[in-house]
Amino acid sequence: MNQLGDLLFSMPALKAAKRNLDAEIFSVVKPALVPILTASGLIDGFISKDSSFFELVKKLKAAKFNKAVLFSESPFSVMSAYFSGIKELTGFETASLSFLLDKKVKRTGVPSIFNNIRLGESLGLKGVLPDYADIIKIPAENEKNIDAWLCKRRIDFVIAPGASKNRSSKSLTPLQWGEIIKAARAKNLNAVLAGAVWEKEYFEYIIKSSGAVADIFVSENGILDNAALYKRIGKVVGPDSGAAHLAASVGAKCFVIFGDTDPAQTGPLPTGKHVIMKKDSMTPEDIVSKL
Repeated sequence: MNQLGDLLFSMPALKAAKRNLDAEIFSVVKPALVPILTASGLIDGFISKDSSFFELVKKLKAAKFNKAVLFSESPFSVMSAYFSGIKELTGFETASLSFLLDKKVKRTGVPSIFNNIRLGESLGLKGVLPDYADIIKIPAENEKNIDAWLCKRRIDFVIAPGASKNRSSKSLTPLQWGEIIKAARAKNLNAVLAGAVWEKEYFEYIIKSSGAVADIFVSENGILDNAALYKRIGKVVGPDSGAAHLAASVGAKCFVIFGDTDPAQTGPLPTGKHVIMKKDSMTPEDIVSKL
């Protein structure tokens, strides 16, 4: 899996598989996301999805897997599983090259936790719950990193403004994020812009272009530091993105700004805990009033 949100959507099915099946479970996943799976205790190993097609097929063949469950619908995923000789391939009927699958499962709407539950149930898994909360156990080392970073700061909430590069239309503009920070400061609330190392320049641009004042946190030690920050602060504002789902999964309350995606399908879980806002009808003051 390539995207953080998609990985988190798969975790209830993985949890049920770990509980129900007498089998080793390996994940084909981006290396940056491996710590999330490791902290969940749900996998026995992983294979890097950053491999070339032929390298990945070679690794899959060598592992001699009996079954593959394809949460991803990409041609790369389907073809690599097929040409590796895995005996049984299960995936969504809407997948590219779905004719290569042995078992096809109906998918409705966009990729979501509910579709992944259906995929898990097709394998006979019982008790696949529509919730990813408390699956990730943050290591003490990451919690200590965040405690050390926070020791001389007063932070009231996190802004995680980034969406994945191919879905950036879901996010707000730098000026809009800046206005939220300034509206919060007017209420004596301090924000931190948080995300991956590669987002640091964008965070600096938000501050510079808007004149807002905020701390910046980027996870030099990996994604579990972000998870620890979200858990410790407890309130996270952002668009419909993987960061929001990561925050929700570790117990933070999320204030999620949606564009044209459907919160009923891709909103943070559990649904009753979080605040959902529409991009075109909210103001910075609206967001701050809900914090």
